[in-house]
Amino acid sequence: MLVKKITLGYVVQVFNTDTGHFVSQNFVAGDTTEYEDEKGNPVNSEKLNVEGTEAYLPFDMVQPVD
Repeated sequence: MLVKKITLGYVVQVFNTDTGHFVSQNFVAGDTTEYEDEKGNPVNSEKLNVEGTEAYLPFDMVQPVD
């Protein structure tokens, strides 16, 4: 089963007006997380448990390249 972990939050992007390029971005995760199956049906977060702990993937974002 594939489970989608959906974390609400926002993105902060920094733009340098001198160079005309974005210089960084990061995702700020909120407190709201939802879990659903491939069809969009809600599922229990325990589906992501591995050895008693919820699997975690960092919210890294690839930074823009000048």
